Amino acid sequence: MAPILTRKKRHYLLVLAAAWGCFSWLTPANASATTNEQSPTTTSQLTVTGQPIKTPATPYYAVNGGTLYGLTPQGDRVGLTATQDLKTVPATTWTATAQLAGATPTGQPVRYLYVQAARTGLTGWVDVTRLVPGRNAQVSAVRQVPAKNYVAVKAFKAASVPTQRVYQLTGPAAAMRWTHGQKLSRAKTYRVTQRRTYYQAGQAYTYLHVTSGKTTGWVWQSDLKRGTAYNVAHHQAAIKVKLQKYLNLVTKDRTAAVAFYNLTPVKDSRAAKAPHAAVYRQGKLAVNARGSHVTTSASTYKLYIAAYLLHLKQQYRFSWTPANRAGMTRMIVKSANDYPVSVLQRHGRTSINHWLASQGYYGSPFSAVRASRTTANSLVKVLKDLQLGQKAFTNRQDRAFILSLMKRQVYRRGIPTGVARANRGTIVQDKVGFLNDNNGDAGIVTLPNGQRYILAVLTWGRG
Repeated sequence: MAPILTRKKRHYLLVLAAAWGCFSWLTPANASATTNEQSPTTTSQLTVTGQPIKTPATPYYAVNGGTLYGLTPQGDRVGLTATQDLKTVPATTWTATAQLAGATPTGQPVRYLYVQAARTGLTGWVDVTRLVPGRNAQVSAVRQVPAKNYVAVKAFKAASVPTQRVYQLTGPAAAMRWTHGQKLSRAKTYRVTQRRTYYQAGQAYTYLHVTSGKTTGWVWQSDLKRGTAYNVAHHQAAIKVKLQKYLNLVTKDRTAAVAFYNLTPVKDSRAAKAPHAAVYRQGKLAVNARGSHVTTSASTYKLYIAAYLLHLKQQYRFSWTPANRAGMTRMIVKSANDYPVSVLQRHGRTSINHWLASQGYYGSPFSAVRASRTTANSLVKVLKDLQLGQKAFTNRQDRAFILSLMKRQVYRRGIPTGVARANRGTIVQDKVGFLNDNNGDAGIVTLPNGQRYILAVLTWGRG
């Protein structure tokens, strides 16, 4: 037979409830009013097997659902009245302050804890098997830490807590809410000055308070690492300023034009694997001084002839006969004039000029009454197309042939000499030109570490 709830025990329950100011334990109607739920119904009865015991305040969190109950004396038993489905309560810490042991109508021993929700203030009794010790959705007090710089990690870890963003925390520490998450940027430096612990399902997670410009908030510690962000755009701008200043200096007397265009480093080279290789992304450092100034091209015009012939090859109007291959070799390696002159005569200067203009190059290099002309910017454009396999240079074997000839050309006192003095082992594939007091050189430069760029230099009136 189940134990009898004696008059003395019932009296003890009522007195204990009154003493704690928690008479709602025993009044389901009061609990229902607190939760704004529908009228509760008695779901079962509990035979008390011991006296209710006040316990030290202990945090718990709910698992696997469960029900919040109110208790009311019913003769020799206590009735359990459901007041809230725990699944409907937002994540919170339940603080237990009392316990009550009993038995179900079938004689199974049970123990209930009297709890209160930190977030909503709900109170009631919960089967202890539905609770796990630990705090949930709460934060500790803020701790000051020495100010240090952090950056976002390269790969974020998966976690059930708020991650990968800078969050705001609102509400009291016992019922904190995450709001307004702003995505972390790997291009920013975050200054950390505070830390605190966030508890979720009994687990402790460290969060750091960060500031970066107008951005401020809390970030999961595992999303950050010590360091200062390397601002690629800032460094590119600084390099361009220095390059431009130098080019302006060397062209100040108006007897020179220079154009510079950086290429992506050679694949798998030291430059490509460098920590800040993105600074040298193709075209991001391009500058020129008087780059659009039109001047005598001398033999640099032969780059345009090579481009035009490969355009004809794309249309099946040119092929690599032994004579054409020998003529191209003489034109590039020794800068001989017989072969390009024959091309101009056969196809006409006007037609070639028209095609060059359609490709975005300087469109009027050739004339029957004056020496050929060009600009430094135009020479850079044709070399860029050659290097990247664009426009007339789509055939890989043709490109390799032209570049091999440029590497072998015999006049090496221009760009090759200059870069060799600065960086021994540098490779230069270029085409020179000299006529009277006009001197020029345009080439593709590959440094020993794999960095690459295109440079065109044209001078006049310097003797």
